[in-house]
Amino acid sequence: MRYIIVGGSAAAISAVEAIRTSGDRADIDLFTDEATPLFSRVLLPYYVAQQLSKPLLSFRSADFFETSQVTPHLGVKVEGIDPEQKTITAGDGNFSYDRLLLATGSDPIVPAIEGVEKQGISTLKTMADAEQIYQYPAKKAVVIGAGSIGVEAAISLKKRGLKVTLLEQLGQLLPTVFDEESAAIIRQRVEEIGVEVITGEKALRFEGGQKVERVVTDTRVIPCDLVVFSVGVRPAVALARSAGIKLGSLGGIQVDKTMRTSVEDIYAAGDVAETYDLARGTNFINAIWPCAFEQGQVAGLNMAGKREVYEGSYRRNSIGNFIGIPAISMGLTRVESCARESATDEFREVKRRTKGAYRKLILKNGRIVGAVFVGKTQKAGILSVLLRKQIDVSSAIGALMGDNLNFMDILPLIRRNADCFTEAEYKELMDTGL
Repeated sequence: MRYIIVGGSAAAISAVEAIRTSGDRADIDLFTDEATPLFSRVLLPYYVAQQLSKPLLSFRSADFFETSQVTPHLGVKVEGIDPEQKTITAGDGNFSYDRLLLATGSDPIVPAIEGVEKQGISTLKTMADAEQIYQYPAKKAVVIGAGSIGVEAAISLKKRGLKVTLLEQLGQLLPTVFDEESAAIIRQRVEEIGVEVITGEKALRFEGGQKVERVVTDTRVIPCDLVVFSVGVRPAVALARSAGIKLGSLGGIQVDKTMRTSVEDIYAAGDVAETYDLARGTNFINAIWPCAFEQGQVAGLNMAGKREVYEGSYRRNSIGNFIGIPAISMGLTRVESCARESATDEFREVKRRTKGAYRKLILKNGRIVGAVFVGKTQKAGILSVLLRKQIDVSSAIGALMGDNLNFMDILPLIRRNADCFTEAEYKELMDTGL
């Protein structure tokens, strides 16, 4: 048996660990076009802010490949796959496989805006991006796109002493992961940190000589010498497409519950894969670190001949470390995002706003499909369990929205839905007699 893994981030490393913990000692070759191995992409803003040095970005020890008996091909691009011959073509040669994992992640979106080729314009996705931003001599920066990475990048640059403008063409910060009320609280905090926030405006062109000097929007000109793009990502499917692997409706690789693609002995996991979304009730691409780890583990176990099923994921986001107040969202954040599967579906929003805190539940037929917390997030873990289990919580809304929620408050729910809580820790809890 010979394994090839294409990718070097969360899904890829999780798959390696799953193969090895299964007891399989077969050869593993790992290819990544990143020259710097084993770094956490979610920590790049900390590096830009000079809060973490490069060694502290690593999520595994430097001897990981050696101890895991993996042959790494760092800074090597895989150029093609031949599924019939079960070979790949890479920058350092041709290699055969018995089972292959595509954990190629996602590519940052760079809109075709006039002047985008100028020096001083970058994304923040790779270590090379972070290095370029870190070393670039700048005093004024514009961050375009106010998603999680955009907000974090803006605050990172502000902490570096730059004058920073955060530009978002939609009407609020974090438009895909927080609702308007929570986004308004977060915006206030970002502005208090010293970042200028502009929403509802679009970058039309970049002006200057060889280097960027200005961003021109619908209504203004913003002087700058650095621009960071953070307008989203798309699944990196070029390899899969050229190999004839079936793509899903969202443009990611279509996989089954074992993370297997449409081509025999080829699996996919992480930001490149479309998997079932528990909150949406349909396939989605949850391009976040925890989901990539989960999917990589399932893929690795199945590649090694085990039988493991991936039941699905849901989006989770947290930016509290950067804005100075806890802020978490999970699943859907607006009722209008819920999919109506039948005419009898009922949707409900439950909100509570207190001084310094905001919380909200999104319910579909009494089941949690989304939640937002700003200020007080201690109960987020409990609600995350209930969202994943998809049980009816209608009888416990009062407790769930209360200030002192604990697991004992939902014990009646767990007992009534014992068939959904089969894990040992829940059985022990139900057997306490409380």
